[in-house]
Amino acid sequence: MERFHGIDRHKAYSTISVLNREGVEIEFHPSVKDLKVYLEHLGPEDAIVLEASTGSFWWADHIESRGITCFVLNPYRFKIIKDSWNKTDKHDARNMAKALWVYMVTGEFGLPTIYKPSSTVRELRRLFTYYNLLNRQIRMLKNGIQALLVENGINLEVGERNKLLKTDGGLAVIQNCDLTSASILIITGELELLQNLLERKEVINREIILAGADFQKQVELLITIRGITPLVALAFLADIGDISRFKSTRKMNAYLGLVPQCSDSGGKERHGHINKESRKLTRTILTQTLVQVADASPQLRSFYDALKERRGAGRARIALIRKLCGVMRRMLLMGVEYRDKEENLFNKKIIQYRKILDKNKKECVVKKSA
Repeated sequence: MERFHGIDRHKAYSTISVLNREGVEIEFHPSVKDLKVYLEHLGPEDAIVLEASTGSFWWADHIESRGITCFVLNPYRFKIIKDSWNKTDKHDARNMAKALWVYMVTGEFGLPTIYKPSSTVRELRRLFTYYNLLNRQIRMLKNGIQALLVENGINLEVGERNKLLKTDGGLAVIQNCDLTSASILIITGELELLQNLLERKEVINREIILAGADFQKQVELLITIRGITPLVALAFLADIGDISRFKSTRKMNAYLGLVPQCSDSGGKERHGHINKESRKLTRTILTQTLVQVADASPQLRSFYDALKERRGAGRARIALIRKLCGVMRRMLLMGVEYRDKEENLFNKKIIQYRKILDKNKKECVVKKSA
């Protein structure tokens, strides 16, 4: 490597500092409007470091496709930037370039980079972000409809409520209710929105399955666990990316936000709430299937019930998810199925899962032949 570039990237421009092999700044660009044009003049003799932000992974892929070495810096662990008194674009770019030069030339300290997931994992994460957004909107509409019914003194039976909120027959239900004209107008509109969101959610479910086709082998292993569907399995795989990068189950659980915060002072260790500044997709999805997960084996059920009685439902829920994630990690590393697999339930899930994948393959063949 002959040149080391520290790039502080923003939406409208980038600030760039360039050092030579001796660690001397040979170029400084305070405001590069078009980063692509700047990269056209670089090659394998250059190394670049970017600060992690929106779009950093796309730029890292683009830079590496040109044969340039690229690192994505973790700003939370890079103390020079995080704790700088003079945090300006100029200082950040120069600090990053200097850190890159020290790491690659002198090797005095490591460069705190972040994990760059594959394009498949990034696509899954985008889809799951939209999936969670749809779920929030669906819950909001359902809560609004039920609140209006309560305001009109109506308490529907479970069957009627499910028909109202989960199918397109909701209009027939409200026609038999004594509602004000304003309530009818609002509920009719919200039911139309709800039906559109439910249909969109089904489309996203299918797209998630198809986007994760590269993980078919891992998904088929994980769904041998009761309560783990292909969607839940892909949420776990999208969160962790490459399972082999975690040296222990605890490190993986910490990354997933399942390990309590710990402070150690004066020889005393104190544990607090879980650290939610981490990946939270797995925790959210598994919480929604907790009942089925607890019934995956007699050991998990007894573990959950005993801990729930001693420590409460909240701690028991997180402990169960933490234990299950450890089980899934071992299954993926060893390539084995769950020991308490229910054959009939597994067969139903595998048939439905493969049906979606096979249908997509046939559609792709038809499109190519056309």
